[in-house]
This record gives sequence, C-alpha cells and structure tokens, in this order.
Amino acid sequence: MRSILPTLLHSAFVGVSRLARLRFEAQAHRAGAVNERLLLDIVRRHQGTEFGRRHHFSAIRTAGDFQRAVPIATYDDLRADIERMARGAQRVLTAYPVNAFALTSGTTGTQKLIPVTALAHRQLTQTVLTSRGVVFNAIPASREDRPAVSLMSALLTGRTEGGFPTGSISCYMMRTALERRPGAWASPPQAFHVPAHPDALYLHLLFALAQPALGTIVAPFASGLLDFFQILEARWPALVEDLGRGAVRPDVALPPELAQPIRARLRADPGRASAVAKELERGLDGIARRLWPGLSHVSGGTSGSFRIYAEKLARYLGDVPIYSPFYVSSEAMLGINLGLGAPVYALLPSSAFYEFIPADELDAERPSVRRIDELSEGERYEIVVTTHGGLYRYRMGDVIEVARHHRRAPVVELIHRRGCLLNIAGEKTSEHAIHRALDEALSREALGLVDFSTMEDAESALKRYVVFVELTDGSRPASIERLAGRIDDALRAANPHYATLRGRLGPLSLHVVQPGTFRALRELLVRRGASPGQVKVPRVVTEGPLAELLMAHRAAAPAPAVAP
Repeated sequence: MRSILPTLLHSAFVGVSRLARLRFEAQAHRAGAVNERLLLDIVRRHQGTEFGRRHHFSAIRTAGDFQRAVPIATYDDLRADIERMARGAQRVLTAYPVNAFALTSGTTGTQKLIPVTALAHRQLTQTVLTSRGVVFNAIPASREDRPAVSLMSALLTGRTEGGFPTGSISCYMMRTALERRPGAWASPPQAFHVPAHPDALYLHLLFALAQPALGTIVAPFASGLLDFFQILEARWPALVEDLGRGAVRPDVALPPELAQPIRARLRADPGRASAVAKELERGLDGIARRLWPGLSHVSGGTSGSFRIYAEKLARYLGDVPIYSPFYVSSEAMLGINLGLGAPVYALLPSSAFYEFIPADELDAERPSVRRIDELSEGERYEIVVTTHGGLYRYRMGDVIEVARHHRRAPVVELIHRRGCLLNIAGEKTSEHAIHRALDEALSREALGLVDFSTMEDAESALKRYVVFVELTDGSRPASIERLAGRIDDALRAANPHYATLRGRLGPLSLHVVQPGTFRALRELLVRRGASPGQVKVPRVVTEGPLAELLMAHRAAAPAPAVAP
C-alpha cells in the first residue's frame, strides 16, 4: 500500500505556499513602511558588530540617519571584512553566525564570497514558497502531487580558509529542497552531487523519461532547461537503451560513492522505452507534452542574458508554459514574478532594504538615491541593498527598469549589469539593444542565432564594436558584409545615442564563429569556478582568455568594414 505521507506533505506545501503569497500581498500594500521597518530592525540587531560600532548604529533612529552614517559601498569596500569572516571571524558585519558562503557566478568578473546565515536560508525558502504560491494560483494542474525534475546541483564547490562551505545560491536552494521535500524529485538525491554537469543532466533525463506522470522541470535559468532538451535531442538513442535495460552506460562518469545508490533506483522498463522512442522518432517539436502529458510548466530564469535561451525552448515546449519565478542573487532575495508572462519581478519589501541610484547618476561621485516608494515607472535605476547578512548600502550592479507597481511594490525588469555596456564615445549600448539589433538583422537574412558576445576594439585608429555570433546549424550569411551593415543599421534604431555618435566610432566588425563556440566558452567559465547551473555568457567580453577563445573560433575572416 502506498504511503499517504508524501501526499500529505505535498498538500501542506501547497497550503504554506498560498499563505506565503498572501503574506507578500499584505506587505505590498505597505511596501515603504515595511521596508523602513526592516532597515531599523537590521540596524538594531547588528549595532554590536564591528561595522555597527564603526558607523554608530546605536545612534540611528531613521532611514535618513542611516544614509548619513553609512556610505554607499561596493564589494571592494567590504572585501577585507568578508575575507576575515571567511577565515572564521564572527560579528564583523553581521551579528548572526555565518555558516557558509555563497559564490557569485563570476561571469562579469572575479567571484565574490557572500556570507550566508540561517536567516538567509529562511528568506530563500520564503521566496521559493511565495513564487510557488503564484504558480499554484495561475496553473491549477500544478497543485497535483506529481514528481518533479530539478536541474540544480547540490554539490558544494569547496571550503574557505576557516572551513566554511562554499557554493552557488542554487546549490543551497537544492540542498534545502532535498532536506524538506526528499520524495518530490524524480532523481535520487545522489544525482544532485554528480560533479560533471553533462553527466548530471544525462541522469536527470534518464529518471525523467522513466516518469510519464512528471509534473514540472525546474532549473536556475533557461539555459539549463535548453541544455536538458538539447542533450535529449543529441543522445536520445542512448537514453532509450539505458531506460529499457535499467542501467547507466559506462561513459556517464559516476563517482564510486554515488554509483551504487543511483543504479539501485533504476528499473528496466522496455515498454516505456519503446513509447519514448516512438515519440522521439517523430521529432523534437513539442516533445515535452508528448513525453509528459501532465507537465504543468517548466521553471527557470528568463530575464536579461537568458532571454535568448527562452526563445529557443519554445520549439521543445510547445504549449507548456515557462515561468521565470524570481529575481534572486547571492546577495539577496529580491523579487518574485507574479505571472507567467514577461520576466518582471515585484520587489519583496521584507527581504532587503532597498535604495535606487538613478541611471543618469551611476558614475557620479555622490549619487542621489530613491526609496522603494519613490520610483517612477519607465525609469531606470541601479539597486542598492542593505541586508541582515552584513551588506550595507551595497551596490548590486544590476540596472533595472520599473515596469509598473503591484499595490505599492515596484515591479521591475532587469536591463543589464552595470559596466556591461559597450561605451566608446558615451553611447552606452546595452545588451538589450544589441540583442534586438541582432534579432532584426538576422530575421531579415532568415538566419537563426545560437548565441552572441561583443567587445570593444581599442587597437583600431577609431575604436569600434566587435560582434561575435554563432548561427543555427552552422549556417553562414549569403553576404557577411550585408549582414554587418544590417546589424549596424538596427543598432542605430535600437540605441538613438549610438546613431547620434556613430561618426565618432570605427566601422563595426562582425565575426561568425564556429558551431559549439559558446558551449566552449561556458565550459571555460565553469573551469574557472563558475557554477554550471548559473554560468552566464558575458555579452561584453573584456578579459583576455574569453576574447582569445572567441577570436580562435572564428569561422572566417571578419566582414569588411561598415562605414559610419
């Protein structure tokens, strides 16, 4: 007889998630007041820390007092204190005991260590519950008790000098999920500790294919979901064979301590293998629904750099919706998406104290700031956060645009990372503008985009943009010169400042790179320490090794110069 405990646990999970959503709704009505109350609680609880004493927290009574006492900071301002904490020092930045450190992705620079406390774990859990409350409301079928596939790794990446574990924020999310809902996942717990990302994905696919009643697939970002379906497309004959015989082929590397429990969970299922093969032989269009008829949705971040991968997922997903659940970073739990549409996020007033630097003051020595209840729709800002984890007036580097308000909570879209702009003559061309220009130019040539990156060329007589594109199926434009011209024209439309200052820039240089180039770039970033599940392709390359990889993978000579 099947135990009713998993069903009871799932019902409790659905109920708690709905309550978390209602709690957020109550806070959204009073976003400004909730946020200031959080700040004063942070100041009170941490006034005995070294940082609190240095900045006279005991004398702070208002948000204005706090802003006058504490300067706006970057990671470099806190680095020495965080490094001491990583060696074991306590009560330096936070009064709470530090039990781990989160590693940032490191895509746009050196990886940073962010202190993690028990409270941070609770906030992370609350954010996940709130987002699930959104899904349960929007998709009734998601409330059914069905197994889920998660593509997050639970593998810690190392330890600090003081012995604290380190890992990505998604690693800590997965470890918490395995502790609290161990029976919710199609894969056994050991699969989440397989070191090599492709091998882990193969295992998750194998266990997913064995579950015709699968309910959802979850990844940190859309890129992970795309990897999942692309491995299915590339390796489905091997997967079908392994499914039929209940085994894992030898070329899937399993550490000895993980191999036995993983293999013990496999069952030979030739009937299911035959059904899977039949669907895959029909092609991969709409395969998600055909393999898993009860799949309610898939979940993964689609904002910013990840939009390009979400667009490619449509082929595999068909009518299965994709939900971009939250705006989360190693530093703070920032927002949740209140619907299944665009990746925009309502800020969580009780997660961090927010300040916002207007976009036209990002480079100012003493920028002005706005509070959570002082933002204008359509305007852009950099987010500054203060948290219980020991970050005070910390510049996140994320530039957001206020799309609208939900109650009194701003709903924001992530536009770009500060510094990740092409900016030779003051034109400030964003990733968003480059992507729009590439989409328009390539559609006119009937070409598909796999991925892209850019760099500034300072060696030419006039500094210029260099654009690297990988095209679908290794295709090549009929005229690379014409394509470069169309990209340049589309950039003028996407960024009026680029059009105005175009005469001060050198001719745009376009390189089509070999198939697999951006996969190789992501693998390089992983080898340098980035989490496989969180790795982001940098849209503006500044570092030597990344630029060298792109240049080495050029398919042919660059397009002839495009005159201003």
